[in-house]
Amino acid sequence: MAATRNIFFAFAPEPTLRHRLALETARLHAEWGGRRTQEAKLHMTLVFLDAFPDPLPDDILRAARAAADTIALPPFDLVVDRADRFGRRIGWLGCSHLPDALQQLHDALAQACREREVPMKKEDRYVPHITALRAPRRPEPHAIGPLPWHVGHFELMASGEGAYETLGRWPLA
Repeated sequence: MAATRNIFFAFAPEPTLRHRLALETARLHAEWGGRRTQEAKLHMTLVFLDAFPDPLPDDILRAARAAADTIALPPFDLVVDRADRFGRRIGWLGCSHLPDALQQLHDALAQACREREVPMKKEDRYVPHITALRAPRRPEPHAIGPLPWHVGHFELMASGEGAYETLGRWPLA
């Protein structure tokens, strides 16, 4: 079986926020069980592209970077204040309120990817989330103490061992 890597656009939290998210993930793990996401891998997905063979196809990376180059939106704030789940497979941290600026950024980047024929996973609706747990045993959605996040840039990332690999970074200005 050929090796694959997931490619996605995401927000990488600064170290202090990443540590606070890791503490919340540990608390959630104590309540829900399952397998915790490593602190180095905590991020908020913006647009998930797909799984690609390794080594990564240059044409896909060029097209994804070209899509990101078109984005000209200002920084914004969001609040991580909710623990929730996708079925019984994923426990996540996210926003109880989706900021308009975040939806606008997601929509603009997804459209730019479509225009450049970048493969993307089909989604019914955008749910910004930080995967905290895999296979939680007792997931019960609830509010958490607010974790404010100032979003000043986004990144193109690839899955890998340890931390994710950053393939590009774009400021919001």
